[in-house]
Amino acid sequence: MSTSIRAVKDLKDSLSKEMNGDGSVGGDNSERCTDILGQLDSSPMTLQILTETLVGTVVSKFKKHSDPSVAAKAKALVKKWKQLATQSGLGASTSSGTSSSSSAAKKLLPAVKRRQPQQAKKPTPAAAAAAPVEDIAEWDHLPPLRKNTAKKFHQTFQLSSESLVKGGIHADALKSLTCSRATEVESSCHEFARGVKVAFLTKVRSLTFNLKKNESLRENVLLGATSSETLVKMTTAELATNDKQEERDKLVLKLKDSRRLDWEQANEDKINEMCGIKGELLSASLFTCGRCKSIKTTSTQKQTRSADEPMTVFVLCLNCGNRWKC
Repeated sequence: MSTSIRAVKDLKDSLSKEMNGDGSVGGDNSERCTDILGQLDSSPMTLQILTETLVGTVVSKFKKHSDPSVAAKAKALVKKWKQLATQSGLGASTSSGTSSSSSAAKKLLPAVKRRQPQQAKKPTPAAAAAAPVEDIAEWDHLPPLRKNTAKKFHQTFQLSSESLVKGGIHADALKSLTCSRATEVESSCHEFARGVKVAFLTKVRSLTFNLKKNESLRENVLLGATSSETLVKMTTAELATNDKQEERDKLVLKLKDSRRLDWEQANEDKINEMCGIKGELLSASLFTCGRCKSIKTTSTQKQTRSADEPMTVFVLCLNCGNRWKC
């Protein structure tokens, strides 16, 4: 290690000791900091010394020192080293034909922010449809809340523009139709709420959410199959998509089926299949009906008494429907 590098490292260590325990700078050490920064300023500095010692990482923190003179000294020193690192890096890159020195120079002073141009992302169809809507003269007379609501409905209806254009609707006619439908739905929401702001906002949120999810409903409103007056009166179940409605219907049927008193008898085949009861096992039973003397019975057990008592057995005759417990 050369004498210059060792000296700069010693000054770096001394400057680090003047920092607080939490990494911040400031306090009554202004004279000491100014003296160390002055020694660093007068020391001969090269790109190699900056790279190996990384002294700039410590000096950069003193740009926020509570003493303005110390902060100014640190800023001037960092700026000086930045110019040195840039010039040395460019020179090395030009002479050697590589950019290794230049890359190292960029890493010396982390406090210097480097901005890189970001590549523009191509907007998706949904993002393009959700772009800000230009002010339309038809909405100028509306207050700000109702005007913004009309814009939201307009953006929502634009989600169907691509599919409807492919279906044969002219783009210019669809543009005018989208604007008029947004106005009609907003006006119907206002009439439905009767001037109550909370009710108005609740209805708007519900409609915008369901119209975005339900493509068929959105197209029906655009094409006039569903009027705006009917739309605002539709329930949550009616606003849902067909898949969601089918899923809910299945749950309702399953719940109704589970409440049937003859559920076991109606689902006997499914129960036997799940339990692996086949062939001769189907006619076997531990109980005989006292009414018709049939052995085709099913039984279930339930704990109807205290825990230390045996379970109660409920038996059902599949032949005559007689029920008893034992």
